[in-house]
Amino acid sequence: MEPVKLIVADDHVVLREALCEMLQGGGKFSVVAQASNGEELIKLLQSNTADVLVVDVEMPNMDGIKAIEHLRNSNSTVPVLVFSADESPSNVRAALQAGARGFLPKNAKADELEFAINSVLSGKTYLSPSVTNALMQPDGTPSAGGPNSLAVLTKREVEILRHLADGKPNRVIGKMLHISTRTVDTHRSNILKKLTVKTNAELVKIAIQAKLISI
Repeated sequence: MEPVKLIVADDHVVLREALCEMLQGGGKFSVVAQASNGEELIKLLQSNTADVLVVDVEMPNMDGIKAIEHLRNSNSTVPVLVFSADESPSNVRAALQAGARGFLPKNAKADELEFAINSVLSGKTYLSPSVTNALMQPDGTPSAGGPNSLAVLTKREVEILRHLADGKPNRVIGKMLHISTRTVDTHRSNILKKLTVKTNAELVKIAIQAKLISI
């Protein structure tokens, strides 16, 4: 039986290489390529055939959520399993809404990771029990479903929304979070799109309603 072909995307080189080594150890999986961000992942798919994509969320240049959305919009049929340290309900919902077929925290054991890969490969959706439990608990944000629900935002996007609503310039936010101003601009654009609004004033209103900031 041919091993399952994987592409792994994670910006933490040491963790990514360790993960790839573990996956290939039993002979059931073959990592055909590795990416450090979403842009690299998309380019790799143009020259590599994969059965499943194992993707982190927080990556530079293009994060995992944006990459998954791009793949969905380009009609890619390769299932995506998110493998992330951030298993907050908002992050899980954002990944699933973007088109991911599964979500697994990075502290999961090897046998669960193997099961998750095989599940999404067979067309099923897999959520780790810890993720499912978190989704069933209040997470401090509005519930999913409304057009301005913060549940569609990642943890980093909520953080940036809070700073934007507090009136901080993008360059200041970038310095605070140790990211470039351009990355902040990208996050802001994604936030506006996800929340279906067009101005900072509307963001402030949403942030106040969600009690991210006080007046």
